[in-house]
Amino acid sequence: MDYQGEKCPVCNKIFTADDDIVVCPECGTPHHRECYAANGKCAHEEYHFIGRTWEKKTAEKPGYKICPVCRFPNGINDASCQRCGTDLRGVGAAPEQEHMRNDSSGEQWKDPFASSDNEELIDPIKYLGYDPDDMIGEVTVREASDFVGPNTIYYLPKFKRLSEDGVRPSFNLLGFIFPSLYFANRRMWLWAVITVVIGVLLEFPSDLLLYVKESSSQLPAELISFLSAHSRKLTMLSDIALALNISARALCCFFSNWLYYRFAMRSIKKIKTHRRPASQIKTAGGIRPLNALLIMLIKYGAALMLVAALFFCVEFVFTFKEVYNV
Repeated sequence: MDYQGEKCPVCNKIFTADDDIVVCPECGTPHHRECYAANGKCAHEEYHFIGRTWEKKTAEKPGYKICPVCRFPNGINDASCQRCGTDLRGVGAAPEQEHMRNDSSGEQWKDPFASSDNEELIDPIKYLGYDPDDMIGEVTVREASDFVGPNTIYYLPKFKRLSEDGVRPSFNLLGFIFPSLYFANRRMWLWAVITVVIGVLLEFPSDLLLYVKESSSQLPAELISFLSAHSRKLTMLSDIALALNISARALCCFFSNWLYYRFAMRSIKKIKTHRRPASQIKTAGGIRPLNALLIMLIKYGAALMLVAALFFCVEFVFTFKEVYNV
């Protein structure tokens, strides 16, 4: 029987073609000869009392179609490679342990896209064919993928390029349309608050004009008089603020991915520096839709406070003039 790809139950290492393997005569469990001698007995001695026999595990694992061009592990039903598009209709399924094979010179060759411990092939969706232990900046692909959570298919390639090329623009539509919602959803609270403040200030002139137009009957007469007297300046200010707002959104559109990359790298590094469990990388990252709802409430609350502050200031000025006859 071929035991390549199986694990020795004593040292937990993978059997290779060069290993000296002995098999328990009672349950059939394979061991390295040295491991069996060091242990002094079968590692699965409990099998002997219940009549259980050792079963080959690798045969139960699903097969994959290994792309002959890029060596990407595709699904058994894939007609073309998910990574490079090569036609796979003539490629047979390979069991998981076959990511290690002998080349023409007889030397053992290892698939560079396979896991180092041979327990599993790379998840085609999660790692996109990258080696999970490959580095993106100062973290591994696995750590970056765990932190990103949803949309790794979008972020991993961008993180790779940003780690290699440094600061560079890349398109992010959500960063243009809803920058504060995007940052809050990705737990980037500092940038979420910054974009809220900028957005409220730059949208205030146009919001004020709209509010005056729609609700002029509900506003104090003094405020209506003040705004009417400065309507031309307010319209010009609104146009300038609109141009600045579009420019700020454009910056978010082209640099949101870089900001998120820097945020992910710092967060993961902080977790590793404090020697926290690796599971905290997932809990620290990912998305939080409730954060987007919260930042919307903060934004509209800030806008209302700004309008109220303007009303109070105008009313104070008119009251001051009436009292002191200025």
